[in-house]
Amino acid sequence: METRPLKVSVVVMASILATLSGCSSQKTNNCNGASQCGDGNNRAVESKPRAELELAKVTAEIRPGIEAVEKPAEGPGEKVKIAGVHIDITASNLGKAPSFISKGTVTFRKSGHLEGCHQIGGELSTVATYDFTIDQPLESPGGRFYKTPFSISRELTHEVPPNKYEKFTITTGPDLPLNPWIGILDITLEHDKGKKLKIGPLAVVDHGTNDYFQFDLEEESWRIEEEDIPGCMKRNAKFVSGLMQIPKLTPSKEFASLNKALAKYQ
Repeated sequence: METRPLKVSVVVMASILATLSGCSSQKTNNCNGASQCGDGNNRAVESKPRAELELAKVTAEIRPGIEAVEKPAEGPGEKVKIAGVHIDITASNLGKAPSFISKGTVTFRKSGHLEGCHQIGGELSTVATYDFTIDQPLESPGGRFYKTPFSISRELTHEVPPNKYEKFTITTGPDLPLNPWIGILDITLEHDKGKKLKIGPLAVVDHGTNDYFQFDLEEESWRIEEEDIPGCMKRNAKFVSGLMQIPKLTPSKEFASLNKALAKYQ
């Protein structure tokens, strides 16, 4: 008879413990929204979709389409189209939201003109306009190189949809293209509230307006006439081959072709 109260107490105590356990489990499940509570399968869920911009491919080549003005020594200039450096960038967005590219910056590690090696003259000059036009002063009057590094920035308006690839083109070069111009450059694309996508280094060359030292767009090869200044092309060859040694360099097809064409002068 004395053991019956004890049996009731055990039952009551078990009931109390079960109640407390249920309360405790309810308190630990104090989450707010899918970002904290998950998707019901113990998986975290982002509160907002994000854009994920990455570089898929970058190439550069000389092709027509650059606006320019041919200016004689006297009289008005004439608007023309010339060939110049085009850089094609393909970006991928692996996120769930569109990615907006708002600004581009081209930074030049090296920028300058090769020696012309031919005695040419004329009263006609060409002034070109690119997306990123180099109008910096040369290191010295009559010199061939610009003081580097320097950067050129401008606003861009490119959108890359979610789970898509988008290709766009930028152009760059000197405002006064005469002898072949070479640029070793990096590109920074600003997107989605301050994020940055960095590209480079790239090696590009613009053949300018020197008819004796040109890249033939149809033949896709360099046409280099016999030099008037002995040793000139040898110096160009040494300079270009040295640039090709830059680590992780991506040369345009014309730059790689130029290095090959100049090899015989070394």
